[in-house]
Formats: sequence, C-alpha cells, structure tokens
Amino acid sequence: MPIQVLPESLTTTEALQRLIQLLLEKETLRRSLKLGDFGPRVTETEKAQPLLDRVIQVTRTVLALDEFPQTAPSLKLTQRLSRLPRQIVVLYLMLLPVGLFFLYLTLTESEVSGALWIARGAIFTLFVIPLLVYRRARINIEHECGYVRDSKGRSVIVIDQLRAVQFQSYLAHEYGHHLYFERWESGNEAWLREGWARLLQWQVVQQLCRQEENPAYLYHSLVQIIGELKFACEIICRTRHQRVPLQVRSIRTIYQRNPLLRLLTGTPGFSTIRLIDHAVGTAIYFLEADRIGPQEALGAIKG
Repeated sequence: MPIQVLPESLTTTEALQRLIQLLLEKETLRRSLKLGDFGPRVTETEKAQPLLDRVIQVTRTVLALDEFPQTAPSLKLTQRLSRLPRQIVVLYLMLLPVGLFFLYLTLTESEVSGALWIARGAIFTLFVIPLLVYRRARINIEHECGYVRDSKGRSVIVIDQLRAVQFQSYLAHEYGHHLYFERWESGNEAWLREGWARLLQWQVVQQLCRQEENPAYLYHSLVQIIGELKFACEIICRTRHQRVPLQVRSIRTIYQRNPLLRLLTGTPGFSTIRLIDHAVGTAIYFLEADRIGPQEALGAIKG
C-alpha cells in the first residue's frame, strides 16, 4: 500500500537539516570515489550462486545473527541484456534503408535551403535513435531486479546479467527483502521494507568494499541512496511549503522526471509512487542509523 502521509518524524526542521547533511555527505563520498573494476558480467547461474552465498555470509556478519532463515532465495537471471544488442541491430537494419532513401532524396535537391538542412538533421537523428534506445533499455533492465514469491510460495530474486560488483550490491538489497519477509512477512508498509533493505545493502557493500579494497562496491548503492534522499528532501520541503535549498537542487540523480531528458541522458524510468516509498524509507532508516548507529537501526530484525 503506498504511503499516504509522511511520518511526523520527517516533517520537523531538525529532521530536514539532518537529512540534507546526510545527503551532502553521501554526495561528497560519491564524488571522491576512485572506482576500481566492476568485474565481468554474471551470465550463468553457476557463477551467480557463489555471489549470492557470499552476500548471505556478509549479511550474517553485518547483522551478527546466529540464526538465519532455513532457505535462501533462488536466482533467476532474465538474460535480457544479452539479447539487447541483437534487438538493436535489428532496429538499425529496419531504419537504415529508410534513412538512406530519404538522405538520397535530399542530396538530389539542387537548391540548398534551411528546410533541406532541417530534413537532413532529422535523418541523422533517425540514425541515432537506436543508440538512445539501447542506452535507455540497458539501464532500465539493470534496475529492474526484484524479490518475488512464485505461485508455490518460493522466494526468488529476479535479476539480469549485471557486472559482478553491481550484481552483489543489488543482491544485498533483494536478500534484505527476503530476510524482512521471513521475519515480518509483508504486513508492514512498503516504506519500512524498502528503508530497512536499503540500509542493510549499504552496510553489506561497505563490508565488501573493505574486504576487496575496491570502492566500486559503494558506487551503485550510493547512487540509489543519493537519489532517494534528495527526493525525500523535496517531498519534505513541499509538505512544509518551503523552497528546496539550492545545495539539494544542484545534486544530480538518476531520477529524472522529464521523459525526453531521460531518453537523452539514459537515466531509468521510475514509478513516482514506488519512489516515494523508497525515499521515505531510506530517509527514516538513515536518519535513525545516524542517531543510534546502523547496527541498532537494523537490530529490529532480532526482535
């Protein structure tokens, strides 16, 4: 059920100031990252399973839990990324003859005019469309992972063939949903589940970063956290009928509202309702982690 009213704890001046400070700290960290290798794409379940096992083990360490759910979720690799290049080639083959035909027609015109140059520009734009479609489709596929229960009640993490570092980061979030479901099932509000899983993901990738000495493990989680914290700040400011501070507005995130800019920049599409749940949950849990520490903020799962 989508959130209807902001939690009261988020609407205070103190909460907004602390949230802005957290957002700026995360953005500073993101800018300072010296990214290493993101690893090869995970294309086979046999290679994906050890990565999930590793995420589970690190999660056990992060939460300091002796007892974990008896069953781990299974993995389903959607393989859409591997099919995407062929689909783009087919699109090129469909557009190329049309584009070349109209380009030929413009070249046969003896009189050069502004309209002719506009037509040529439109034709060259036609050739660029498959590249834009490829970039947009790729990033959407990368972000369309999730935790589901199949018709037999079995837990499944659906994810595509991402590069190993990104793969583990997203696994950490979706495995967090598995733990949350096993402990509380699905009765709580979506923003509670999303915030808990995001904070857990952040703790897990920090542990992986330390183990591998590779800051790339922090990158994808940071990008998501920054986008959600910024959106939370915007929601709070709108609720309080005040202008969003310039230092918040100047931060660029993956959540671009303009469809045309999303196409040109390659940022993913998103559901505003789902983003609100993610943003509110991330804001609540990261503020709580800042106040009492991440271990304590996540500790509710022990209860």
